Amino acid sequence: MQRVIVTGPNGAGKSWLAATLVSLRPDVPLISFDAMKLRTGWAQRPRAEIDTALAAAITGDAWVLEGGPSLLRQAVERADALVWLDPPGYVRAWRLARRPWQHFGKTRPGLPAGNVDWPLQQYRFALRSLRKSAQFRAHVENVFEDTTGLRKWRCRKEADVAELIRAWVAFVRPQH
Repeated sequence: MQRVIVTGPNGAGKSWLAATLVSLRPDVPLISFDAMKLRTGWAQRPRAEIDTALAAAITGDAWVLEGGPSLLRQAVERADALVWLDPPGYVRAWRLARRPWQHFGKTRPGLPAGNVDWPLQQYRFALRSLRKSAQFRAHVENVFEDTTGLRKWRCRKEADVAELIRAWVAFVRPQH
């Protein structure tokens, strides 16, 4: 378990989990897909530029990559573990409602400078994300079911996430 993808919908807890995993193993770099995708002002980079940056980022022997489903097509071939955060809709809705107030007028950690959280803008984005939940789930489920040779976790509740973290800690504990 050296190259781990943490994916899920907006508000699932990807950034938090990825940061937690890396904090337990600081020698493993954290790769934020949002940081690759975004310029300032929430503008997206061209797809070819994103693909090039992602390809370069996942060449290493160890990494934790967090981001949405558009990274899966390219990154899953290099991964040896796939974590799908799939909390209930009400959990995501609560997190998405809280998020812009936690970083009001600032750039969230893991995002490029100039991507400021303003509530109205973030709520529009959150509503779009919640409406597309079925599409998103179907896409990730297909990737999740079609990949072989990976350790896989589908985390629906906090206990699933805690189990994953215990597995990570057991894996990274130095051998004597």
